[in-house]
Amino acid sequence: MFNVLVNSEYEILFNQLKAEAPDSFELTLVDFSAPDEKLNSLLCTTDAIIGQVNLSDAQYESADRLKIIQTLSAGFDRIELAKAKRYKVMIATNNGANAISVAEHVLMLIFALYRQLLFHHRSVTSGPWKNLKHTNKELSGKTLGIYGLGRIGKELAKRASALGVKVQYFDILRQFETEKELGLKYVFPEELLKSSDIISYHLPKTSFTHHLINRNSLRKMRSDALLINSSRGDVQDENAIYEALTSGQISAAGLDVFEVEPLPENSPLRKLENVVLTPHSAPDSECYIRSVRNALENLLKVSKGEAPQSIAVDHEKETRKFLERFPDVEFLPS
Repeated sequence: MFNVLVNSEYEILFNQLKAEAPDSFELTLVDFSAPDEKLNSLLCTTDAIIGQVNLSDAQYESADRLKIIQTLSAGFDRIELAKAKRYKVMIATNNGANAISVAEHVLMLIFALYRQLLFHHRSVTSGPWKNLKHTNKELSGKTLGIYGLGRIGKELAKRASALGVKVQYFDILRQFETEKELGLKYVFPEELLKSSDIISYHLPKTSFTHHLINRNSLRKMRSDALLINSSRGDVQDENAIYEALTSGQISAAGLDVFEVEPLPENSPLRKLENVVLTPHSAPDSECYIRSVRNALENLLKVSKGEAPQSIAVDHEKETRKFLERFPDVEFLPS
């Protein structure tokens, strides 16, 4: 029997996981935030964990059969990769299961801003039937700057290109094949900020990406540009965004993530007309179906002694390597 512990963060998906798991899998729902004797006992016979779980050294030592920690999300920032590596435990992500859904959400935010959707909706429901069509904008012909070309960034690039958008990107890992396949232009951060009509961030949470969206980076954007962030709230300085939106440094913003979630009631962003704010709602029902299947396929591979897909990339390490190669690139404007 291949024993799998599922963290309670995925309780809503537990029945689906059990229904689709192979007969050789034994799944148990546990709460890693409140460890007890039962959990410690289960760890001794655990082969895999599903969840963003950061085990203590003592827990890793108890779980001497543990081979893999599998997330159902693209992110894994709550897990210490170095510690997992010390205990020879693999960390794997959802293999891009949410990439399409987040890419579509980003396009929705862009269209909502360019077409002033919220204003026009209120104009119909509350009156006085006023429209601002003379100030609406087309997406076709614009330049989209994608900051971070992971699976989500690629899916966004595909869809934007199909809509007649020019796409350029920056990533610490340059992707020549993708550039050729999708007709993308690779530029460094400062050029990306200065020359894009829209900047969309798709980055992991690391020490290098904390407040990457700040006063200085916002000053480098064009005054008619849109800011989109659907990656991590930690990436943005919300006070700086508020100042940029109210001073006219940038035109508008679409945000699906926030430094503190839920967004505090006293956040000044709530009062602005030139924002579209969503409650970390970019995923959809289809992406969770894919997440579950990708996770179970990965665990089945591991149970057979095969290598899993979508092993987590050490973004801290890769960023340091990039900065060693390109010391003059202003990766983090300050």
